[in-house]
Amino acid sequence: MSSSAKVPQYVQDLIDFYSPPSEGAGVAIFYEVTSPGVDLEPVALRHYQNFLGQKWEQRLESWMRSWKRVYKPTRDVKPDFVAHMTVSAMLIGNDSLKWRQKFLKINYENYVQAYDVLNAGFDSPEVEDVRVYTIGEDEKIKGLLGISRRSSGEILTLAFWEEQG
Repeated sequence: MSSSAKVPQYVQDLIDFYSPPSEGAGVAIFYEVTSPGVDLEPVALRHYQNFLGQKWEQRLESWMRSWKRVYKPTRDVKPDFVAHMTVSAMLIGNDSLKWRQKFLKINYENYVQAYDVLNAGFDSPEVEDVRVYTIGEDEKIKGLLGISRRSSGEILTLAFWEEQG
């Protein structure tokens, strides 16, 4: 789930939280360190490709039809990765409550944990850029890929999809 052997605790906490993924959904977490200020779009696309593995080559055109940036908060927007992903899910036509329950793996025991691990990973004061992209395959699979870059060059990506219907 990670492109690095040694990851910070906030990344490990995300990996632990999303293992195993919810039924009917897929999730991947990527972490890498690059030069500060690197453009996130090519990194996000590479992580999307890695998430799909061999499926990428088999149906590249189908997977790329859904690819687009749907959200990039402005500097005046308070960091809130869960809200960014929820708004993005609504923009691509997912039922926000159902999607949010799967994305956050919500139940009584881990509701707070979900917010804690996502906030630590994506809402830290060191995060200087956050983007959300749509991913999926036509109407069969819909999902989102959230990516952030810290001022140190650390990049964290969370890709999440669910089967439709």
